[in-house]
Amino acid sequence: RRCIIMKRLLGILIFITITILSIACGHPDPLTKTAVVMDTVVTLEAVDGEREQAIDEGMAYLQRIDALASQNEGSDLEALRLAAGNGAWVEISPEVFEMLEISQEWAAKTDGAFDVTVGPVVWLWGIGTEYAKVPGEAELAEARSHVGWQKLELDKETTSARLTEPGMRLHLGAIAKGYAIDGLRAIFAKHHVKNGLVSLGGSSIYAFGESPKGKPWRIGIRHPRSEDAKEYLAVAPLSDAALSSSGDYERYFEQDGVRYHHIFNPAIGRPATSGVLGVTVVAQGDHAGTLTDILTTTLFVMGEEKGKAFLENSGIDASALFITQDGSTFHFTAAQSGNAPAMRDVLTDVSQTVEWK
Repeated sequence: RRCIIMKRLLGILIFITITILSIACGHPDPLTKTAVVMDTVVTLEAVDGEREQAIDEGMAYLQRIDALASQNEGSDLEALRLAAGNGAWVEISPEVFEMLEISQEWAAKTDGAFDVTVGPVVWLWGIGTEYAKVPGEAELAEARSHVGWQKLELDKETTSARLTEPGMRLHLGAIAKGYAIDGLRAIFAKHHVKNGLVSLGGSSIYAFGESPKGKPWRIGIRHPRSEDAKEYLAVAPLSDAALSSSGDYERYFEQDGVRYHHIFNPAIGRPATSGVLGVTVVAQGDHAGTLTDILTTTLFVMGEEKGKAFLENSGIDASALFITQDGSTFHFTAAQSGNAPAMRDVLTDVSQTVEWK
């Protein structure tokens, strides 16, 4: 079997969803710090304000979220997994509780297309690790039997949660980075940073104000079939907004000519086969990071037609871009809701290999 596993940690610098294209020129250099946190390469950049304090506090915040929301020993998720099915309520941190509360709302809203109880399936496939495999039907059925957002219960009064069946586990990969982006936004605002950029693995970004060039930050939308991180299909100018992207090119392996990626359809326990290669979502507001992170996964699972209809009828302020492929030609399909600007009107430097639907 031929296995292509995306390199993790520093390898994400090469295989990132989005390339940050802005380069300081003729302006004071921003203060920048890069670290490996939340299983990805994080870059915090501040142009003005209390830059050092903002970045240091931001990194400490990310480390806290990582410790709480990971699968590691001592985390809230591990405590819930160990108590799954025994009937006991597990008191968890306010941050993880809020993520679960938001996740349950979206699970109901999307009829389970977004579901953080998909953990057993994620663990079984192991995509993005050296243990990645295509599971057998029996073990896949067993893992799927432990998935279902209705089996996660929350108690707001005690900030507690419980998983109602043994064998259940949670996975917050589709919300944690977006949630952290919103936390970083608040930290930067507290330290009067009006111009800056935060990037979590390149797939979750928030742009504050303007780049050092005095213009919106230029975010390149990654070519979904190129291993060159500098090759992109278009550029999205971004200012005071969040941008998230999900695609079948981030973490995957190939076996017998089939690409198995890390974005799962909870209903079938397999990587989503919606015909979409990638989804990019842009939104503004206090919870824009969480919103865009959730939407990219949700819309990818739903697919272009259903996802476009869902977004347009949702009433939330967001713009989305669906990327599909027909031979050597890539197609962009834009969708928007509320007062969000049309993605088609925003994108610049669109590649000649792209056609609009």
